Amino acid sequence: MRAIVLTSALRRHMYVANSLASRLEVACVWREQKAFDPLKYAASDEDACVIRLHFADRDASEEAYFTGATGVGPPSRQVAAGGCNDPDEIAVMRRFEPDVVLVFGTGLLKRPMIDSFPGRIINIHLGLSPYYRGAGTNFWPLVNGEPEYCGATIHFLDAGVDTGPIIAHVRPDIRAGDGPHDIGNKAIVAAARALGDAALALGAGGVDAVAQTGEGCVYKRADFSAAAVRRLYTNFETGMIANYLRNKAARDALLSLVVMKGRRA
Repeated sequence: MRAIVLTSALRRHMYVANSLASRLEVACVWREQKAFDPLKYAASDEDACVIRLHFADRDASEEAYFTGATGVGPPSRQVAAGGCNDPDEIAVMRRFEPDVVLVFGTGLLKRPMIDSFPGRIINIHLGLSPYYRGAGTNFWPLVNGEPEYCGATIHFLDAGVDTGPIIAHVRPDIRAGDGPHDIGNKAIVAAARALGDAALALGAGGVDAVAQTGEGCVYKRADFSAAAVRRLYTNFETGMIANYLRNKAARDALLSLVVMKGRRA
């Protein structure tokens, strides 16, 4: 199973790329620079401090969870934000003749890139589609007091915002004492495994996917704010996780989730 991986440049992205390379023939990894600058949403110096601390804690947590992911093993190409849509980069991708294109953390991929690999692009969306789509979709469930909606969606990529047919949902094993970044990183670990499973199933005869139905929340980067960060930490401090764990079975039962089903060749 020959794959290429389109991802970004943070430690989490290197972890996923290396996890995939340990199970698949990864011919090349595209590492796209991030364009998100959270400090642009700070309205004051105090807001800026809140945001800096949140992202510093994220980086420290990723370093703990993804120790050793300081680079990628397969050959890689570094591109600017949005660079995976560049026609020259698409031409290079096509020359590798991948059986599957695996995506995690790039900017929005556009129609020319998607049409170059029909039915062969599988994406990790960090969030449970269709409940939470768009940006920060393991951040907003915690802001909204809904940790049961944290997780990841493995889906075939289409031109919409996290709207492609779903192969599988995965969720973190939330425990007492977990903070927001623990939950997010556990979701990434589960998603990396599930993405590899989906690629292998595709190569072994195919994988079933379920069309998305229903409406959910769609968040944009511009929705991010220091006020939302404060609300997130207030939820943790006031017992959100303990309350969820006390009522876990009932709350989880309200979700309709997809389990991966491969097809034999």
